Amino acid sequence: GVLCVKAVPSEPNWFVLSFKNSAVGVCDIAARTMRFMSSPGHSETIFDVAFHPKDQDLIGTASYDGYVKLWRISTHESVREMYAGKDQLLYGLAFGPGATKVCCVSGSGMLFIFKVDTGETLVKQQVHTGQGFRCEWNQRGPCNIATGGNDGYACVINEKDGSVVSRLTHPSAVFGVAWHPMQEGILATGCQDSMVRIFSLGGPVNPTAPEVILQGHDARVFNVAFHPILPSIICSGSDDRTIRIWNWTPTFRGQRQLKRLVGHTSYVRGLLWHTELPHILFSGSWDSTIRVWDAVESRCLYTAYEHHADVYGLAMHPERPFFLVSSSRDTTIRFWIFEDLVRPMLVSVLLRPDQMVEMLGGSIDEAMALFSTEGSKSIKKLYGKASHTLATELTLPAAQTRPVPIQVYQKILTFFLYRQGLEDFWGLIANIRGEMLPGGMNTHRGFFHERELIACQKSKALELASGRSKIGIGSKQEERLQKAAQIMLRVGDLRSYCRFMAQAGHWERAICIAPAVSLKFWQELSSEYVETLSAEADIQEAAPFLLSTGRSSALVDSFIGRGDLDHAFVVAKAECDQLLPTQLSGSNQPPAPKPPPSDDARAKLEDVASVLARRHAEMGEPLLAAMCHLAVSKSTRALSFLSRAHEVVLAYVLADLLELPKDPLLLKFLAMSAEHDELYDVAAEYLLQHPQGPDMHIPLLAARHGYPESLRNYVSVSRPEHQERAAQFQAEGRTAEAILAYACARQSEQAVRLATDALMQLFQSPEGWTLAEARRLLDPLESLPIQDLGVKEIASTLACASFVGLVEASQLGYHELMFPLAQTLRNIITHQNLNFPVSLFEITMLEATCTSHRAPAAAHSQLTSLLGNPDLPSHLRLACERQVAALERRSPADEWAASDGPGLLKLAGSHLPSCYKKYAKTSVLTNQLIRGPAFELEDKRNFVSLADALAWVRVNAFSPLNTGCKINPI
Repeated sequence: GVLCVKAVPSEPNWFVLSFKNSAVGVCDIAARTMRFMSSPGHSETIFDVAFHPKDQDLIGTASYDGYVKLWRISTHESVREMYAGKDQLLYGLAFGPGATKVCCVSGSGMLFIFKVDTGETLVKQQVHTGQGFRCEWNQRGPCNIATGGNDGYACVINEKDGSVVSRLTHPSAVFGVAWHPMQEGILATGCQDSMVRIFSLGGPVNPTAPEVILQGHDARVFNVAFHPILPSIICSGSDDRTIRIWNWTPTFRGQRQLKRLVGHTSYVRGLLWHTELPHILFSGSWDSTIRVWDAVESRCLYTAYEHHADVYGLAMHPERPFFLVSSSRDTTIRFWIFEDLVRPMLVSVLLRPDQMVEMLGGSIDEAMALFSTEGSKSIKKLYGKASHTLATELTLPAAQTRPVPIQVYQKILTFFLYRQGLEDFWGLIANIRGEMLPGGMNTHRGFFHERELIACQKSKALELASGRSKIGIGSKQEERLQKAAQIMLRVGDLRSYCRFMAQAGHWERAICIAPAVSLKFWQELSSEYVETLSAEADIQEAAPFLLSTGRSSALVDSFIGRGDLDHAFVVAKAECDQLLPTQLSGSNQPPAPKPPPSDDARAKLEDVASVLARRHAEMGEPLLAAMCHLAVSKSTRALSFLSRAHEVVLAYVLADLLELPKDPLLLKFLAMSAEHDELYDVAAEYLLQHPQGPDMHIPLLAARHGYPESLRNYVSVSRPEHQERAAQFQAEGRTAEAILAYACARQSEQAVRLATDALMQLFQSPEGWTLAEARRLLDPLESLPIQDLGVKEIASTLACASFVGLVEASQLGYHELMFPLAQTLRNIITHQNLNFPVSLFEITMLEATCTSHRAPAAAHSQLTSLLGNPDLPSHLRLACERQVAALERRSPADEWAASDGPGLLKLAGSHLPSCYKKYAKTSVLTNQLIRGPAFELEDKRNFVSLADALAWVRVNAFSPLNTGCKINPI
């Protein structure tokens, strides 16, 4: 049923509908059609979420609405629903060994076991007399299920028939249950009485009595979680708002409580240990937050406020350990990436895959000692099974070849990184390179290269028609046949379209299109006609007739108009490959040979790919946008999209695999990331690929860190030698070389004075100046501790950096940076009374000129304001008048959309809804609430959005707080 209806202001015939199953749709009442319909979700609290053990693209959820749902992460769609029944409020979820079954427990004390591939109910059993709160499937030993209930029992249940094997008595309600992941028969429970109990069900002593009781919480224990790496460690979360970390081993004689984590402002619910980094723990709470803890140091590393209600479920697949899934009372499932925890590792492995071995941790005892020793510091090493497997694969001879094989990059990024569509990225690159990835063609991908698109679509249609498919919501045969027919129609196989439509019972439609195949086929099909079809006013009705009469371009335009861009792309490709008829054939003679694709058809295909790319870019999906261009072999455009959206690693990998020029700016970013973790040799290796790397950036890198031993092979000039050269270069009038030498000698004041004087002169040059000239003078200053110098030196440096950044942003089309940079420059000049060679009028005019294509009204206002100032110089007045006249003549079609033209694109995830206002940060650049991730500035009080920080550092290394400090958001 429909819950709410809202009108769309810009479209009088469109209405937004929200449904009880949490789906959202857009209805066009004039056309009597749904323009958009989202997949149904959960309508109530999602209490638990778990990954399918054998498919990292599949998750299961259990909800208060009585449904268990399986979701395909790559498409964000529900692929199977299992209904427990009315009034069965589901609290817990667990996949069985082998992932053929999934179980859940309900608020009425019922245990349900479903078959994963069909959704069939295998077991429905009453196991508690009150509410059941959690269920866990034993992955070691007997395949029993543990549940906790309000009746004071933890039950161990036979998975085959749902019978209770044993009941573990507790003094009050049992909320949390957890099987030990490494030791058979060890079960932990969390109880209303604030105790954590450990049972040894396979031991010689009474198995129904706890072997260990952990006492310390001040309120009920809601959840418990054994450590997946350290077998002696368990954590518990409580209504006392704390998380406790314990050594549960029966033979341990020391203080059992090892750590106490404090920070949540309400009850702790979800708990999840990281499967690779033993010191990292995730927690969810009634305070609507997810916290990331360094458990060894007992400190919170990050707090996520984006959920709007209690966070219950947390899940992570061990083969993709830096991708987290959460579920909440707000009925949403949210995806999080925590790759920043190991970004230096990723940057290092990209360059040297065989170095993965060095990132592995030592013995378990070494990691365990960190928890036991007071004041220990966590070690960033990988201890999980997946990292060890990857390290072994990366040391094989096949992984050592150069250039780096696609499969090596694929394995590295799959482990360290997640972006929607990453699975399809590699197939597109392989196709462009003329290679085939292991496993062959997969028809369930979301993106196909144009060379394989038609064959994949046909295979998908045949699979639908035959009823063979992966896990998915079952549909009637008629629906499957119609879907198969529509696919065949879009790829130009009209014969198969007619056959599938006839099999679906839609004979009249099939007969109407049959003459486009041949008169003989039409006669054959007509003789089989048995029933009629009731037509609908829908594009699906018009599509066959448009194609059969040779009007495929009109169908493409119709699909684009409806927003069905994927369908438009397929039809455009079929048209480009001459697979669609140009006119009805009235004879049975074989068709004449098809001419090569026309330039217009090719241009149409690429235009559709561009429209698709823009849509994904506007939705904050830069990888999907780039893959639209890769699908038509426009690799340079794809690389540009990734670079402009700050996808540094993906852009580097794409450029390397397709032998495209690497963006020098991205190489600097990768080097900065390695440098931040003191991987100086790795930073130097990236900078060797930079045009100015060997001569400028590597010597500056060495100077910043006191010429470390690891850079001995990369630099040949010592600090004293740089000092001697600086004076010599200055005497010879070689200013840029002198500035670099002073910076490498760490003589900050001399470098700053010389550089700022030279830049001031350059800005006044009657012949003009280039960015390359300015950067040669300015870049060395970015290596110096400017914040430690005097006010005059800081102001002069920041003014020059802001102006060069403003000009560079103008040339690159970074319109969103123009006002912050211009305002920063105006503030420095005004507040410090700086004698700067560029006037405030010129700064404002440059700002307005750059933003005129994106925000013409704002630019017009700025320019007319300048014209109203009587002090405006005559040469600038004339330029302003010309700009105003041009703006007034410009039609709306000349304005650039958000993803058109030059400039930056949305950061992945930056389009998502922000958290509650009370938690949101305000940007110091825009004075608006930050949407998406925030970046903390050096004073620990002010913030900018991460997207703005990444954009800012592209053109200005210095903080927008004007302290002289540098920012490093990479």
